[in-house]
Amino acid sequence: MDAGNVPSTRRAMRRARWVVLIAAASAWLAVACTSDGDAPPPTAPAPPVEEPAGTTAVGRDVELVLPPRTALDPSIAERLSDRMRSLSEDLPDGVDSLSVRLPEEPAFVPDLLELAAARGAALACVLGPDVAGIADRTADRHGATTVCALPATLPELDEEGDFEPTPALRIDVPVTELGVLVGTAARTAVLTAVARADPDGDGPDADGTDPDADEPAAPAAEVPRVGLVLLGDELPSDRLREGVLTGLAGIEMVEVEDADASPLEALETLLATGVQVVIVDGGPGAAEVVAALSGRSAIVAPVDILAGADTAEVVLGYRLRWEQVVRVVLDSFAGAGHLEAPVLLGLGDDVLELEVGEDHPEVLAALMAARAQLATRDDPRAPLVDEGPPAGAP
Repeated sequence: MDAGNVPSTRRAMRRARWVVLIAAASAWLAVACTSDGDAPPPTAPAPPVEEPAGTTAVGRDVELVLPPRTALDPSIAERLSDRMRSLSEDLPDGVDSLSVRLPEEPAFVPDLLELAAARGAALACVLGPDVAGIADRTADRHGATTVCALPATLPELDEEGDFEPTPALRIDVPVTELGVLVGTAARTAVLTAVARADPDGDGPDADGTDPDADEPAAPAAEVPRVGLVLLGDELPSDRLREGVLTGLAGIEMVEVEDADASPLEALETLLATGVQVVIVDGGPGAAEVVAALSGRSAIVAPVDILAGADTAEVVLGYRLRWEQVVRVVLDSFAGAGHLEAPVLLGLGDDVLELEVGEDHPEVLAALMAARAQLATRDDPRAPLVDEGPPAGAP
């Protein structure tokens, strides 16, 4: 059963169904900054054109700039691009085109967004963990184009309870809630593993000896620990981490804070602490980390990098369904010809994909309970109510 299909209620916060449409940028800059085509790059890009705020973009072209290829694990980058491009096969009436750009390097992201707006895209959006500033600068220069940033935290409320205006639209998705569910899965799996290793729950003294025994007792029961490897992907790491900590609900989390350590070096450091479950995101090197975990730890990781993992070791595969986010935007844009800002999509908007490992039915039950609680609260960081020991644990 797919935990992503567990029923939940919609969290509303001036939510609007809206559209992410993407204008076809000129072929020459697309070649210069992305992996599309074989034409040589230009010697110098044309300067962006500033337009008065009252003008209107021509047509219903939409452009989406993805995170740079070098900022994602290759399997994540390719599948994200493929899913976005597939939306062009069934565009709603009123949408002329959807162009998707996968930059090679971070430096090309603002250039591609600027170019889309300069060439008259009706809507130009940029996806990434910290893109609001890029989107705002482009929106300030191109009044004829609606510019959006996703995911981006919603602006503050003013004294009248309305959101403060921002140059670019903020489109937010349940990143923290995803972290809570990821942390809940890891917590449930690690507690179940420790319980099965010590079914009587009456392990010896902490030093591993039993003073009443003639011989040394067995080693003390394992301390539940979860490792976290955040390499940086399209999700804001700080918000994902906050959610994971909430979901772990006091279980010890180990994270290597060494910027110079390679992903595999960080992993070895984690494993040396005795973690039983490791959470991985979709940043560069994630696939190698998952491969190195084989036979050594249970795994929580993005769906797209779990293809070769031992199914017995997979606790949870997760993914934020960006194609569903963009589809909602396209439909709304086609119907109204504009987007309301800001936009918040929640758990009820079918934007999370959660695939529970077949050997972890207790995780599915825990996710259902956690998701039900998240649907009733405004702050996903609030502690979850303990539902008792994991189902299926001894």
